[in-house]
Amino acid sequence: LAWPSGYASLHGSGTTNPSKYFWKIMEMFQAQSKSPLELNYRAVGSTTGQKEFSQITENNFAEPLTDFGAGDLPMTQARYDSMTTAGRQMVHVPFSLGAIGIFHSVPAGEVGSAGLKLSPCVLAKIFKGVIKRWDHSEIKRDNPDLSVPADQPIRVGHRTHGSSSTAGFAGYLSASCNSEWGLGSGSTVTWPTASTFSAVQGSPGMLSHITDTPYAIGYMDAGHGHQRHLAEAKLLNMNARWLNSAEAIQRTNAQGENGIAAAGNFATLPTSVTADWSAVNLLNKAGDDTWPIVLVSYMYLPKDISTWTPDKAALLNAFVSYVTGSAGQALLSEFSFNAIPAAMNKWAETWSSVMVKPAGVTNFAFETATDPWAGQQDNVISVKRNSYSLWKLNELQLAMDSAIARLNTLEGALNDYGIVPLHGSGTTNPKNWFAKAMKLMEHRSRVPMLLTYRAVGSSTGQREFVGQASNGWTAYSHFGAGDIPMSGERFRNLTNAGRHMVHLPFAMGAIGIFHSVPQGELGAAELKLDACLLAKIFAGTITTWDHADIKAQNPGLSVPAGTTIKVGHRTLGSSSTGGVTGYLHKKCPDQWTLGAGSSVAWTTGGGFTPVQGSPGMQELITGTQYAIGYLDSGHGHDFGLSEVALTNQDGETRTSKQAIAQDGVAAAGARGVESGVFPMDSAADWSAVNLYDMPGATTWPIVLVSYMYIAKDQTATNKKTAAALKAFIDFILNDRDGLCQEFGFTLPAPVVKEKALRAAGTIVWPSGMESFIFEAADATQKYVGMGDNVISGKRHDYDDYRSKMMEREIAMLRDPNGTSYMTTGHATGAGATDPTPIALSAVALVVSLLAMALSTCIICKGGGGYSKHDAGVPAMTYGSGAQA
Repeated sequence: LAWPSGYASLHGSGTTNPSKYFWKIMEMFQAQSKSPLELNYRAVGSTTGQKEFSQITENNFAEPLTDFGAGDLPMTQARYDSMTTAGRQMVHVPFSLGAIGIFHSVPAGEVGSAGLKLSPCVLAKIFKGVIKRWDHSEIKRDNPDLSVPADQPIRVGHRTHGSSSTAGFAGYLSASCNSEWGLGSGSTVTWPTASTFSAVQGSPGMLSHITDTPYAIGYMDAGHGHQRHLAEAKLLNMNARWLNSAEAIQRTNAQGENGIAAAGNFATLPTSVTADWSAVNLLNKAGDDTWPIVLVSYMYLPKDISTWTPDKAALLNAFVSYVTGSAGQALLSEFSFNAIPAAMNKWAETWSSVMVKPAGVTNFAFETATDPWAGQQDNVISVKRNSYSLWKLNELQLAMDSAIARLNTLEGALNDYGIVPLHGSGTTNPKNWFAKAMKLMEHRSRVPMLLTYRAVGSSTGQREFVGQASNGWTAYSHFGAGDIPMSGERFRNLTNAGRHMVHLPFAMGAIGIFHSVPQGELGAAELKLDACLLAKIFAGTITTWDHADIKAQNPGLSVPAGTTIKVGHRTLGSSSTGGVTGYLHKKCPDQWTLGAGSSVAWTTGGGFTPVQGSPGMQELITGTQYAIGYLDSGHGHDFGLSEVALTNQDGETRTSKQAIAQDGVAAAGARGVESGVFPMDSAADWSAVNLYDMPGATTWPIVLVSYMYIAKDQTATNKKTAAALKAFIDFILNDRDGLCQEFGFTLPAPVVKEKALRAAGTIVWPSGMESFIFEAADATQKYVGMGDNVISGKRHDYDDYRSKMMEREIAMLRDPNGTSYMTTGHATGAGATDPTPIALSAVALVVSLLAMALSTCIICKGGGGYSKHDAGVPAMTYGSGAQA
């Protein structure tokens, strides 16, 4: 089968770095040529490219397997000599310069604003396996702000097979610190085989290693690393300047050359393109902003192509001429490469004076503007020709560029004026506290904020903060909250993924044991149950209220014989369950064998009933006679439930309500700090922290600490969201507006609060973040208070006002002792008060309240209050100045 007239093909292989650059030019040639052309390039690495150009099979140097090769290092002397021995000559054609960068995955917040600095000898020791930990003293010497976990291993990635990146990197270490390196300077190195070293294939393999492995380090062409926005280490160049390759590319010298091109001026090249170039390198060249690891990319061509067809020879010349010409050199920057200096660009001379060509070669011409008749000739590559695929790709690229530009504009607008989102999830206990705090922040902020909290329980809050393996342990929320510290397993998953968190204790709470034994049958003010008796009840060992052990502690108890104890317990993970089981496990391990945790294997059947959440427990106790269960004391007290009196470590027996009145909950926290229960490091594993049965005359024995779970490194968080998170932390930790006690929680003891504030101070916020500030309701700050970043107590929403009015009206329905006015005035006889006026007043108040509630609902429907979050409805925030 004869090839069509003018057909020519060109096949090459080699370095992966310029593969996309080659492919674009090759496809353009095929689309713009009248003659049928076939060009392809196999991206296999510099070493394989050299092998396939120098040998048709292993050690057979008689002829090549490819028409040309390409590599980011010169042909090795051994292969060059073997080709020469076989009677073949080759030429080196330099066509681009590129940087090898050192990239890592140490969290930005732990590196510090100065960036990670690694001197040549430190780098040599890391890649030789001598320095194995990120907190090694030699690393810390150049990085005093580096704050990584103690003994954090360095995960080293290195290329397998032959690699020009390896040759450049190893050559730099050999030239800069051979006394510590000593592993050679070739494209293959005998690497350490320690478990912390990983062999990867190609640049894609190195990218995966660094992006998927916490605390990793590796080397690759800078273009790949910059395109993926990897963190890059700073190296010390020949002029003793610290810089990374991105900085070197951005800076220019007096001649207008960046730090990559500047290295090319120091190239010492052989006088002949057919000579041995194996010693050529651009490592550690002088210049203030010169990058120390610069590679030259070459095409390897046979000198003698006289046996080729004239069309094939012409195609080779056209391809190399385009690559080394002005259009091809300008195209290099699109792929993060640098053009070569004019002194290195010798292709025109090489083609005319060195290459041995077949007779009758007609060089291709390039039509860049319409040239009638001439442009229609067979040997013309014309911009007036195209393929649909290239046209469509260009249209897609233009559309993508336009979309990116619009997205950047939109992001800029959102950063300046858009909605500021903040989302958390976790324990149900503070949901109303958080909801009100978030509402107040939204109403008092000039910029539109959207703050939400999903009350799902402590365990789910932990899970959503940590993430899961399937999503790469990425958080689903901006913060979590729980009445238990982060579990050890989840903490390990978090740290193994390279993330670190701090615990911020913001409230203390008591877990109470509540029951529904009729008061008249108790024979005393409270039901008393010690820890071991409680353990037997919740374990199902004691099943009736008239059991002798219960009667022994409550001699006046008089219940029907054989009355079954109806035990309620939480289903799913619950901090309340964790508190009760932890207390029983600590106080009475012989009787309580079900373990301690947020979920345990409860007894099934009989008198045991699983319930969901605090509302479920409250419903069970209020709706079931002779029931017993546990829930946070605030809920129990609000519902007026009867409570079991427990005995603390000092032998004092009382209910949680009595203990709270004597500061017994806060006292437990203070004792915890004094006794070292809380770790000194807020970013450490806190899973063992508990305040069960702490000493002290007034302490309550089942005290939970409520925590916010916050990522220590917030540098990658949107700046506005990070600022909102910081403000919310401030609002909660400093108990702005006194919401803690309003919602039945106990403020932490001062020493606990101080610990939380210190931990909050270790959070690393994004560079350039503008923090929110607070303007108090009683302290007007003229001008300052109208700033975009001010949460002002002088700014209100109408529903806040109506809510306060309703609270005051409700309070009027009760006397100072909490008794409804509608139940007063029932005395008869002399001195009795006529109840009619009071009752009528109460009825009027109730009608008024109903009217107010209805009007508030109508207002909300019409666009006030929370309706600012409804789609398409503008916000109506008084005094905000915000635009709809």
